[in-house]
Amino acid sequence: MTIKLIAFDLDNTLLNSKKEISPRNEDILKKLHEKGLKIVLTTGRPIKGIVPYIEQLDLKKEEDFSINFNGGTVQHNASHKIISSRFLTKEQIKPIAELALKMKFPIDVVSIDKGFSVIDVEKSGYQKFIHGLMDFVDLPFADLPENLKYYKFVSQTDPDKVLKIQKYLSDYPSLTIVKSRPNLLEFLPKGVNKQSGLKELLAHFGWDFNNLMAFGDQENDLGMIKAAKVGVAVANAIDEVKREADVITKNNDEDGVGVFLEKYFENVF
Repeated sequence: MTIKLIAFDLDNTLLNSKKEISPRNEDILKKLHEKGLKIVLTTGRPIKGIVPYIEQLDLKKEEDFSINFNGGTVQHNASHKIISSRFLTKEQIKPIAELALKMKFPIDVVSIDKGFSVIDVEKSGYQKFIHGLMDFVDLPFADLPENLKYYKFVSQTDPDKVLKIQKYLSDYPSLTIVKSRPNLLEFLPKGVNKQSGLKELLAHFGWDFNNLMAFGDQENDLGMIKAAKVGVAVANAIDEVKREADVITKNNDEDGVGVFLEKYFENVF
């Protein structure tokens, strides 16, 4: 079997519109996991934000890992031990915080286990998006702790403003800037993306991208979709992801992940 590791974006890919893993998707992922395939949740969220899904899929065995912060960390699911990471400092974030004041957009900054809503402009809806799975502190940027490692910061605002900010910063030299949803712009260390995180995890197992299948729907999934031996877009994916994918499956509310996996691995069971 060439495919040994399957990477899944969460929102609007593995998760349906209710933010749930459907029974059909859960069943096939558990079966493949039992057969020895690595099932890897690959997301912009911190690991605290995906614990319910890790537990639902029983991904807490010795060699179960996840890709978090869009590739910023590779973490062991059970212990949360980090085996690979890239991070930002407050000083690196400061120029964008100053731009946020001028352009009037909110930012939230995320450390390994806590979020900080910068309220110099306004509080965004990002804390609510995390569904209470991580503690948040409201503060002005000046009070953001100097000594923490920050794995990403985001701006959750209306889609038109997201596009405006992204265009304005299109050639920003020291950050990777990418949309994970139409209304969410993510700022990461330069060169960090889901592909880079998966490269680290594949190397950990002695594998490469020829052993990878990846599912996604958004701009922040493009790298792993392109790199994977089998890149799969759900039907609700943006056009750019569909163009790069090897296969297009059904949408996230029609169990697109499960439908494709059942057919692809039909000879495994």
